[in-house]
Amino acid sequence: MSLRLDPVATATYVVTLSAPIAAYASIRLARVGDHDRHRLVQSVLLVMGWVSVLGLELRIRIAGGSGAFLAHAPAELARLSHRLLAVHIVVAVATYGLWTWLAIASWRRYGTSLPGGFSRRHRRLGTMVFGGLCFTAASATGIFALAFVL
Repeated sequence: MSLRLDPVATATYVVTLSAPIAAYASIRLARVGDHDRHRLVQSVLLVMGWVSVLGLELRIRIAGGSGAFLAHAPAELARLSHRLLAVHIVVAVATYGLWTWLAIASWRRYGTSLPGGFSRRHRRLGTMVFGGLCFTAASATGIFALAFVL
């Protein structure tokens, strides 16, 4: 096994892996009524996610695109690598888009009494975001292994 680690990709991978764990902790805070800390954790986590993903995207573009990113994947797994990357990107973009919308909508409504009329939708969309973060972490593990480990 040879490791070809990239510091930007590794940092993004760490943020991606920790996102579902931190999100779960944040959900637990909301369930016990600590909405202020839930809001803080979600905000920090979302900003960290965006910063790391944008840093990785810049790194990939400088290197020549996603083809260069997966160039070191084993040749026999090239097709799988590109398909996994495509699915990963689609789910990650949808998750971050929904998460960003939910954060903005929640910030605007936060001044009203909690729980408010938005709570049921917030929980349902938050569950979708959490699922997306879990899938993104799992698919990022496969991509990381293909690009840097195998």
